[in-house]
Amino acid sequence: MGKKLGFLVGLAIGAAAAHTAYHRLSETEKDELKADLQEKVNIAKDRAVDYAFYASDAWDDFKETFADQSQNVSDRVKNAADQFTQHQSTPAGNDDTLRDELTDVSSSADDESEDIVLNSEDTFGGADVSNQPVEDDSESDSTDTPTE
Repeated sequence: MGKKLGFLVGLAIGAAAAHTAYHRLSETEKDELKADLQEKVNIAKDRAVDYAFYASDAWDDFKETFADQSQNVSDRVKNAADQFTQHQSTPAGNDDTLRDELTDVSSSADDESEDIVLNSEDTFGGADVSNQPVEDDSESDSTDTPTE
């Protein structure tokens, strides 16, 4: 509380001294002081207006940049969503290319190419392998070991 009181007392003493000094000036000095003070006030007003215009221009630039960036981000998100939905609708790839490949395969089967045919006579020399018993290796291993 002491600092506030000291500041107010100093302000009051300074104002009283300025008032006394102003009344001791001659009329021409008072007019010069008023003109000088009015000139400084006008300069301060001009600077304040200039800074207000600078701030307004900076704010407009910021809004324009923000709008451009938000539109850019919105477009990127929309493109990504479109690509995702396109990818989800055709999970196995492009159906048209798959159909084309299957059509090519079916048409190539219709041509005069020879198929490979295997039969048991050519492969196994005429032996009928379907009726032969299968040897079990586990039984033969137990009989091969010598006993005491």
